[in-house]
Amino acid sequence: MKKRILAMLLAALMLSAVGCGNGEAGTEGTETTAGDTAAAAEETEETMDPAEADDLPVDCKDYEGSEYVVMYRDRTGESVTWQTWDVYTEEMNGERINDAVFERNLAIMDRFGVKVAELQVTDRLNTAKKLIQSGDSTFDVFQDHTQNQSQLVIQGYVLNMSEIEYIDFSKAWWDSTAIEGISIGDKIYYGIGDSQLNAKKCTWVVLFNKTLTANAGIPDLYETVKENEWTLELFNAYGQQMAQDTNGDGEMTWGTDVFGIGLQNEVVLPLLLGGGEKLIDIKEDGSYTYNMSNANVVDGMEQIHAFMNSGNHIMNCNLAGTYKDKWPEFRGLFMSDQIGFFMGPLSTVTLVGGDMQSDFGILPFPKLSAEQDGYYSTFQYNNADAISIPKTCTDTKRVGLLTEAYEMYAHSTIMPAYYDYTLTLRNARDTASGEMLDIIFGSRNFDISFAFNSTTGLQTFLQDNVVASTFSYASKEASNRAKVEKAIGDILEAVAGLEG
Repeated sequence: MKKRILAMLLAALMLSAVGCGNGEAGTEGTETTAGDTAAAAEETEETMDPAEADDLPVDCKDYEGSEYVVMYRDRTGESVTWQTWDVYTEEMNGERINDAVFERNLAIMDRFGVKVAELQVTDRLNTAKKLIQSGDSTFDVFQDHTQNQSQLVIQGYVLNMSEIEYIDFSKAWWDSTAIEGISIGDKIYYGIGDSQLNAKKCTWVVLFNKTLTANAGIPDLYETVKENEWTLELFNAYGQQMAQDTNGDGEMTWGTDVFGIGLQNEVVLPLLLGGGEKLIDIKEDGSYTYNMSNANVVDGMEQIHAFMNSGNHIMNCNLAGTYKDKWPEFRGLFMSDQIGFFMGPLSTVTLVGGDMQSDFGILPFPKLSAEQDGYYSTFQYNNADAISIPKTCTDTKRVGLLTEAYEMYAHSTIMPAYYDYTLTLRNARDTASGEMLDIIFGSRNFDISFAFNSTTGLQTFLQDNVVASTFSYASKEASNRAKVEKAIGDILEAVAGLEG
């Protein structure tokens, strides 16, 4: 953070920097000498991480008085889990995220004279399609989850962002590992940055109840992670260690007994990708490698199947019967010390943190094997917001500049608020969880075949395999292979035919 502040101070000093247009910045009234500027530049060059450097024009008012319009969803009636207000807020109100969004937008206004505005729509995918088809340029960017973004891609509605001036996906405010996973060859049609807060909130994590882990004599889990010993085998063993048949009736019952692990069928995806594998690996030249029959993937699926069927210390919410409000009740069991490990999206933290009496912590998903080189996280493709630029854009230079600023200023406002307040201070209640978030966000493994899940159907295919009574993945994969390869081939063919 200090490096970015130094860069901004230097930028303010270097009045000779050019703006967006062809005009030259004046020097009248400044007492800065060439020696002062050179010394400041040398200091910055030595101390600044290039990924943190602000490379946008210093003096740019070419677009003053305009609005940067972000199309986003109308949150009315939407699940509270994803009611994220990260685009626009009217004023500061003391709530950390709200105020950070206001600060980001104010920074854009102060520097470029442009107001960030939000266009809320209910049916955002179809609304975006209709407006683009009609040539309407009402909105500058489209912010929505990756599954909807992918539909716009294959139908040719959005631009290749890697070719747009000012957008630099190597910068720290862009989620570079996630973007690597959603790129198609050398084309990037939508990006994930620090302004897309739901992309962080829907990241898969393991929460642990500190009361239950302490009572079970489980050692420091943060140290376990840092020593690279956090594996699926150990995770399962600790879950068994925590489970308690409280009333001694020989059965494990929702709402009565203590379960070691709480999960849902969907965890097969983050567990498998947590092994560092990709099922479909798209190359820079636009070709792909099919990995679903590879020994590592088959072995990983077998491990996950064995884990999910390893005993009644695991509560699978999908198999727990019919409840009126299943998901809130499921979270409630974790809050009431009846689940030791809770596998879910990071958004769970804000849903349980305010009312939970016991302390809890945040961990990455476990490695599939001790030999694995590190931890890999992934996110829910149907909740992870991304940003794209419609092909109706009439000034890509302007939108590129403002999009980069939109993400850059979020890096110094929204992300610190998300870390320091929402997670490490208010809810997770320990600063070590912030270290875990660095690990979780630092290496995100995403397979683009899941962004196109409506075409490939891989999520359901994997889930069906790990909850089956017997493990028969190899034969089912062979039967399903032609369908998947055709789907991927159709996607790549559609993208290859797009302009840019």
